[in-house]
Amino acid sequence: MKIAMVTPEHLSWGGVGSYVMQLAKNLPSDFEVHLLCLENDGVAPPEDDRIIVHHLGRAKDTFISNNQFQFALGRSFRELNDRYHFDLVHSNHAQMADLLMKLFGSDVPSVTTVHSTIDTQRMGSKSAGLSLSQLETSERMTYLLLPLLRTLERLYMKKCTSLIFVSEFIRNICVQSFGVGENSKIIHNGIDTSMFEPKELSECIERFPMLEGLDNIVLFSGRMIALKGIPTAIKAQRAMAKSDVYFVYAGNGACEQWENMARKAGLDRSRCIFLGPVSYHDMPYLYPLASVFMLPSYSESLPLTILESMSSGTPVVATSVGGVPEIIDSHRDGILVPPRDHEALADAILTILSDDRFARSLCIRAHDKVQSKFSASVMAKRTSEVYLNALENCS
Repeated sequence: MKIAMVTPEHLSWGGVGSYVMQLAKNLPSDFEVHLLCLENDGVAPPEDDRIIVHHLGRAKDTFISNNQFQFALGRSFRELNDRYHFDLVHSNHAQMADLLMKLFGSDVPSVTTVHSTIDTQRMGSKSAGLSLSQLETSERMTYLLLPLLRTLERLYMKKCTSLIFVSEFIRNICVQSFGVGENSKIIHNGIDTSMFEPKELSECIERFPMLEGLDNIVLFSGRMIALKGIPTAIKAQRAMAKSDVYFVYAGNGACEQWENMARKAGLDRSRCIFLGPVSYHDMPYLYPLASVFMLPSYSESLPLTILESMSSGTPVVATSVGGVPEIIDSHRDGILVPPRDHEALADAILTILSDDRFARSLCIRAHDKVQSKFSASVMAKRTSEVYLNALENCS
């Protein structure tokens, strides 16, 4: 079976890019995957003969390139399909990358995975309490074009004939907002558990020598946008009495405003460290250097970074938003805190740092949970079943 997986994201951009690649790599051997995406110099081609990559443009992590990809896909898809004869298109929302194909019709059946919606993204950005000028381009454009985007999203969702939701939370949102998906599958995101696993410290330091000698590292990994709760994390570090705790931020996007915010809060560069973008293939060596992984987001569906950290043996503190409680059982395999509560975030981090036995128990349970419930192989097997059902329904 030939699957055209459609996403403007590439592996180092964000969660959807990682989701698509892990799904493609773990589908059964009788699936041939064609990845339709944007090109990026920093990403090596997949080492898998079943994955054929078609670059439809250059990658920039902006709202504009996402929309440019929609037009590029509309122009290119017919020619690609004539050549390869795709059996199915698999797209992702809230990108709406195949919007034109859905609006104007396509002969190829489709499956759409819903990761988030326009409103869940907007409400997350709004919760940061920042001015419009302080928001990243995609967040700012979502605000400015909200009425248009909502209209297009409603049309898009009504055109989706087969849906997958990454969490119960996001399915409930879509049922309430669009009246779709009530009987659709929930397939939680999965990760490569052999890639994300505890590592030797020396291996990790080789890749991140700037972190050598630092204990009590609190790691954030994700796009450097307001929705991810970075303002709350900065306030949490400022509220800590301990001076030997190091907050390390890794992710794509502009770091300057967050660095400036940290400096204004009195956090110097030695304690509040911004690494910038870290490649997907280096991330398994960053998680084990951290004593705590934090994700203080204001909105999430089912974040891969939490799963990667749990699999890597790093205890997690995250906000109880969206689908995060579907991953973490608080104080059993991680700690959940309310969003925007920097004091609760600081207390949870210090609880883990001050109790090695408790931290180890969280790690053991978290690792076992990811192995059994959130592996890429489990995700791919369940998704392949949706593909087959979608084709049967179209025949």
